[in-house]
Amino acid sequence: MIQQVVARIGNLLKCEASGAEEAAPSETASHAPDRHIGSRRTECWWEPIYAPTLRLEPEPYDWEVHRDSGPNRRFVSGDDLAKKHKAGSTFKITKAVFKDCDLQGDFGSGPFLMFDDCDFVKCDFAYSKWRDAHFRKCTFSGSSLSLSSFERCEFRDCTWDRIGVASKTDFRKSFINNPQKFISATVSNFNKKTPSIKHRMFQWYRLRSTRAHVLRNLLLSHETTGDEHTFFETVKIHELTRSIARACQDLYDAIFEPSRRWQSLCKLPWHLFDHFLLKAFGWLNNWGSSVVRPFVALSGCLGIFGFIYKYAHFSKKINHPFQKSFDITLLVGYGNQVDLGDKTLTIVQNTHVVMSLIIYTVFFATIVSKLSRAR
Repeated sequence: MIQQVVARIGNLLKCEASGAEEAAPSETASHAPDRHIGSRRTECWWEPIYAPTLRLEPEPYDWEVHRDSGPNRRFVSGDDLAKKHKAGSTFKITKAVFKDCDLQGDFGSGPFLMFDDCDFVKCDFAYSKWRDAHFRKCTFSGSSLSLSSFERCEFRDCTWDRIGVASKTDFRKSFINNPQKFISATVSNFNKKTPSIKHRMFQWYRLRSTRAHVLRNLLLSHETTGDEHTFFETVKIHELTRSIARACQDLYDAIFEPSRRWQSLCKLPWHLFDHFLLKAFGWLNNWGSSVVRPFVALSGCLGIFGFIYKYAHFSKKINHPFQKSFDITLLVGYGNQVDLGDKTLTIVQNTHVVMSLIIYTVFFATIVSKLSRAR
């Protein structure tokens, strides 16, 4: 009895310390059917599937998907599916509703699963392994993907609403064609027993860190899977989320951690500057996907400064304004164009060369990246 009480206190302390990250409960839920593991619905208050009063039906789901609209409050086992359908076959589930279900086990050792226009409402995917599963136009609402792994899976045109994730949400060679909607739908709830501002800000910044971690995993998965457009979109989301996560942690430490307050206050402006700099450079080449955009920007820079040199009033008239703009834009004749006698012209030229250098670098870096990717 004493050992059970000690274990229970240890689990609660783990939950409090972990915040938006996942602490896998080891205690088996007393209300769950046989073979069900974990007690996440009664302990993990930060998850959208948290429901201490929920009781699953005593019998596991039998995978008779054509009998009704779908399982409700059931333990859904991937191992049972493998016993019911032989490996290598295709098992398609259409317009089924999985509500308040715990999906656990290996969903990759049996048939190829295809979920078409299905709804997963308040479902927990923890302790499940998926392989070669396809989710098409499915809705995930109030569900959790924490402690689950997906290998060679696809999520196409899915709808995401209040999703739970953790650093142990694993994607390997899997594809989500709307990563922005997916990551924006992730949430981390507050503990109603701890209504302090410190606790709320802790959950707020830890969620941003968890998002960055999950996006890093998804980015590696998209390197070899899916289309180019989605890969570069994932690059954009990951970089911006990672930079803003660091700024959020600096803000939290500056307010609630006296030992790191001054250090965080010094780092916060730099992390914010890093965030906006990434946005500017990312926009310039559409996060690595566009060569045309920096080329147009470079041509526009040449034309705009050509007109400035032609029509602006300087101490000396510029006889060949567009040639001057060409020399500075391509950095081939900047040294010949310097005139220190006119401060206004000097400022314009320096601004011109800085802008040209930035666009020029991004333009050629994008071309080299695209042409050398295969090697």
